[in-house]
Amino acid sequence: MEDKIISADGHLDLFYLDKDIFTSRSPTKLRDRVPNVREIEGKPMWVGDGAIMGGHRAWMGRGPMTNHRGKRMQEAGWEPTHPSNPKLRLKDLDIDGISKEVIYGIRFVEDSIKDPDVIDATYRAYNDFIAEFCEANPTRLIGIADIPAHSPESAALEIRRVGKNGLGLKGGLFDFVNCPNPIWHEMWEPLWIAAAEEEVSLSFHIGAGHGTTTVGPQNIQEKLARSIPKVSYAAHLAVVAIQADECLASVMLCGALERHPSLKIVMAESHIGWIPYLLERLDTKFKEGEYEGMIKTTPSLLFQNQMWATFQDDKVGAQLAEEYAPDSFCWASDYPHMDGVWPDSRQFIDQTMQGLNDTMRRKLTFENVTRLYNLS
Repeated sequence: MEDKIISADGHLDLFYLDKDIFTSRSPTKLRDRVPNVREIEGKPMWVGDGAIMGGHRAWMGRGPMTNHRGKRMQEAGWEPTHPSNPKLRLKDLDIDGISKEVIYGIRFVEDSIKDPDVIDATYRAYNDFIAEFCEANPTRLIGIADIPAHSPESAALEIRRVGKNGLGLKGGLFDFVNCPNPIWHEMWEPLWIAAAEEEVSLSFHIGAGHGTTTVGPQNIQEKLARSIPKVSYAAHLAVVAIQADECLASVMLCGALERHPSLKIVMAESHIGWIPYLLERLDTKFKEGEYEGMIKTTPSLLFQNQMWATFQDDKVGAQLAEEYAPDSFCWASDYPHMDGVWPDSRQFIDQTMQGLNDTMRRKLTFENVTRLYNLS
């Protein structure tokens, strides 16, 4: 019998969702302002509080997937209706040989919607939906909540609503886009407290740092308009995962992990090859006394005890995993994204983990994510 494999990062993006996901779950007074589908220039588009957020059943309105992986997915029978249909999604997991999947949802809402009430209603509606969606097979589908970033009070309130004493979701995605202060700021203490108490693992996903860099889209509108210079976008594709370094260091050095030993942090789809270098650098500066008054624990130990990171086809990181963070790295397919590895996950795993012993392979593909989310 083949080993069971869990994907630590899959997606259910806005453009795949049914049209009434938000309107049917929001107060009457906000139904025209939460995301809804409208016809714009002959195309169905998601609109939130008057701002275009992307295409419906199409990748940012661009229609069929045309790159190599997109064509491979279509050859295997994938269609845009699959991700939001639990039966079809589970069938796709079976095709790929995946036993369970962690599912991330809508992103960059606060790029488009600015009103806090509409933001909160949008996230509440999605979180209610993903909890219902995963009920189709709760042992295989692990939903991640969306957490508002416009204020620590709203973030903490939604974590308490979706956590162990509420909807029972095991993780929350925190896209720190247009945040009032950096993630290391003391104002975010309610976020850390709520996540620790509710046993909600907090994820910082690839791309969350846009607007703080000089390459790639600075907001969702630039991405929709495809107005980014080719060189800028090409550089973005190469370095976007590495841009999680600031978030990792900031969360660690602000002391949140030490103050809350049960807090779990995930760097989702960040890949992992860069992390050993950063941990060595952090440890060096710690030994030199640069972090005096910030943290008392060696940074690499904090990472090993309370932080995780996911990857798809990072051979360098996989080879370094046993030495630097054997219990913290988690493989993922990134289904159904074009830069993911569905339906060839097992081939990619074999290529990426070539030379690793069975114990290490099992940690990366099953045990680490199981411990992260306390899966049965």
